[in-house]
Order: sequence, then C-alpha cells, then structure tokens
Amino acid sequence: MMEVNKQKLGSLFQKIKYNFKNIVFCVNALTHSSYNNEKNKKNYQRLEFLGDRVLGLIISEAIFKKFKNEEEGKLSKRFSNLVSKKALIEISKEIELQKILQTSKEFNDKVKITDSMLADSLEALIGAIYIDSNFEEVKKVVLNLWCKKLSLKQKPPVDAKSFLQEWCLSRKKKIPIYKVLEKKGPDHKPTFLIALTIENFQKVKGEGSTKKNAEIDAAQKFIEKIK
Repeated sequence: MMEVNKQKLGSLFQKIKYNFKNIVFCVNALTHSSYNNEKNKKNYQRLEFLGDRVLGLIISEAIFKKFKNEEEGKLSKRFSNLVSKKALIEISKEIELQKILQTSKEFNDKVKITDSMLADSLEALIGAIYIDSNFEEVKKVVLNLWCKKLSLKQKPPVDAKSFLQEWCLSRKKKIPIYKVLEKKGPDHKPTFLIALTIENFQKVKGEGSTKKNAEIDAAQKFIEKIK
C-alpha cells in the first residue's frame, strides 16, 4: 500500500466532511490503477465500480424526492447531467483530488493526471466511504458535494443532442452524424470515444461511459463552440 501525505489527507477530509475509520480504503481509492501493483489495481477498480452504483442511487433518490411532479424522462435528463463525467470532474477539482491522487512514477513521468482519472477516482472515493461507513453516511457526503448542482438544476437540462439537431434543421443543414471511434477500458466500466460530424464544421470528439453519453458530450462541446 502506498503512503499518502497526512496533511493532504486531512485537507481532503475537511473538504468532504468525512474522516475515514479505516485509512486503507481511502488510500486504495486515491491510488490510481496505473500504480504498478495488481492487488491495488483490483482494489481501485472495484471501489470505482461500487462508487458509480452508490452515486447513482443517491442522486436518483435525491431528484425523485426533490422534483415530485416530474415525469421519468425529465428525471432521466437531470440524472444524466448530475452523474456525467463533466460533473464528476468539476467536483473532483473542487476538492482538489489532483493534489493527492497517486500514480506510478513511470506513468507520472509520461503524462499528467487527466480529467478522466479524476472522475474515476471520485467514484472510487465514494465507494470507499460507503465501505468504511454505511449508506446514510456516504449519502451525507455526496449530497454535500452535489449541493450546488442539485440547487442550480431547477429546470431539466436541455438535451444537447436534441438542441443540436434542431439547430442544424433550422439552418437547413444535414442532421449530425455520430460515429464510434474507440471503445476502451474494462467491461464493467467502458469508455466510448465518439466523433461528431456536421457539414462545414470540424469534427468534434466526445467521451462517455455509454455511446449515448459520449454523443451527448460531443454535442455539448460543439454547442460550446458555436455559442
């Protein structure tokens, strides 16, 4: 097990408002799978898998209770937005995971910590908190971290793909074309790379845990370009 700077851990615990009883769970979550140790790689990926499911349940319950009159379709849009890679990256940077996430020296010498790694590590951290405590405790942590995002989303987010299709049609352009370029990662946590093509514009790439999420990511990036 790799050692983690105690001062950095203390700072993280303050930000997430949770102190680990068993520090091993926390260290496993903060030691990326690039670290050259098969046992730790397995622990990290298992925590990431668990954290993804725990986060999904907490956010589902939160929006179900908060938006009591909304139909399933609108709740689904809220859910996708709140558990998206973009949301995970933003929250992981708010708690400065990049300052404490550990990778192997060989990996670190070649590339910097990526946004995708931060998103995965936040899910692993959520899984670690659940194992270290219980559902009610991890729910407090998640709802605290997602508090601003839950408060800001008073209206269901606009579906980026639908918006983009309407944008193209209103300008008499062909509808957007989405093409899968690559599928990578473990079976339980795949990452899809999608290329979005719109006539007379450069291709835009998007990533996501499903093809649909990758398409939405690409559509959102394109919309940012044309704003």
